[in-house]
Amino acid sequence: MSFSLLVCSCVCSTAVLHAEILRLKATAEVNTSVVRLGDIADVLHADPEHVARLQGMILQPAPAQGRTQVITISQIRGRLQALGVDLSQLELTGRSQVRVSSQEVKQEQQQQTVVTQQDQGQAEQKVQQALTDWIRSSYPNSKQFSLSVRLPREHVQQVLDNRADLFRFAGLDQFLETEQAVGMKLIDAQGQVHELRIICQLKRIPEILAAKYTLNKGTLVRADDLVWIRPEKDQTGITDPRLVIGRELTRTVYQSHVMRSQDLMEVPLIRDGAIVTVYARRGAISVRREMRAQGTGGMGDPITLVALEGRDRLTATVTGYNQAEVNYRPANEIQQTKGIQFISGSSDAAAGGTPSGTIRNAGGYAIRRGGIR
Repeated sequence: MSFSLLVCSCVCSTAVLHAEILRLKATAEVNTSVVRLGDIADVLHADPEHVARLQGMILQPAPAQGRTQVITISQIRGRLQALGVDLSQLELTGRSQVRVSSQEVKQEQQQQTVVTQQDQGQAEQKVQQALTDWIRSSYPNSKQFSLSVRLPREHVQQVLDNRADLFRFAGLDQFLETEQAVGMKLIDAQGQVHELRIICQLKRIPEILAAKYTLNKGTLVRADDLVWIRPEKDQTGITDPRLVIGRELTRTVYQSHVMRSQDLMEVPLIRDGAIVTVYARRGAISVRREMRAQGTGGMGDPITLVALEGRDRLTATVTGYNQAEVNYRPANEIQQTKGIQFISGSSDAAAGGTPSGTIRNAGGYAIRRGGIR
């Protein structure tokens, strides 16, 4: 008995005009230990990736050889719902039940028993290389990536016995970095097409920053000093230009060598021996004085200052380029007290401004790739 069932027909007949169609078969034969949705139904009006995903869903264990199981449409709906399928977007047509039997696969089972771990690895490597070549030819602008492949054990011998240049793939999402099912077709020596399903995972490998030419110790790094390079196997590096541009090198970095965070430091606002203007105020009275720095410091760092004449010495906080304050506190923390308060003579510093060299917009840097972009 055949019939057509629309899952959402009671809501609105037009709601499924663009729904995916699941057409149930009358009978099905399986040669594996489980029954998948693709064994008992055809998936129509869906994109290739979704077709592969639906076809690979496991419904229940397969019947023993020589026996038959009946799977009803109610059982299918319940299983799909448990697997998270949105039944409102799925139209079920065809038979109301499917009779499932197991094929006689004694010869195939013998082949499976002799498949070794080495055979499994060789077959997966063969598929991985073929899929890598296909991705590079299908997506010429794709960046560097790593690829892993899992192949069902029952397909190992098929893959080893056939030519990799005749493998065809469909349903790959190049932007998905989690495991995904991909359809694979292979053509045997007799010209017959066999359809398989494999599991693969793509992972993008970001380019890293390197020196465009030799940069000496003490160099303030600019965007023009850098190039993008593809990392070698297991090589790590910096992928964010904001962590490099505007910083000072603590050692010489040679041409094409990777930039490392341990070789960079924030540009100091005050250097040892520099003449520093130190600010202070009490009430409406502000005072400033020129002193000499003993040490180096960036924004917010404590620094020791000595008088240009005499022996006066004090500790202040760096608040700007060659500027410091005594007992400095950010503007939002300053309260009226009876003690002496010191403020910066720079309005930017008093407002907690950004130190010199800070990068605001990484997207604004035009860094070449390999020195040619």
